[in-house]
Amino acid sequence: MIKVIIFKAREGKITGFKVTGHSGYDTHGKDIVCSAVSALAQTSLLGLLKVAEADVDYKISEGYLICSLKGPESGRKDIMCGAILETMYEGFKSIKESYEKHIDIVEEEV
Repeated sequence: MIKVIIFKAREGKITGFKVTGHSGYDTHGKDIVCSAVSALAQTSLLGLLKVAEADVDYKISEGYLICSLKGPESGRKDIMCGAILETMYEGFKSIKESYEKHIDIVEEEV
């Protein structure tokens, strides 16, 4: 099962995320759940880095991606980071609606 942890600040703002594991939906290379989650997580990271130009700590390896904003952003960057991370979260929830046995999503206060 894939586990997604959404890191949230006390006030509810998403500050990062962690994705671990494999869904087990299908064999490697044919697993649409893993592909969807990976594409969403990696695209969100790229959005934070390239579009919002946010200051981000991240690490990627097989079956693992962790990403955290280094500090609070201000103005336009803050709005962009929020939009990217909230959209990503909605995407994860949408995947879970269709494949609930293969993905678990939890929120963790940081």
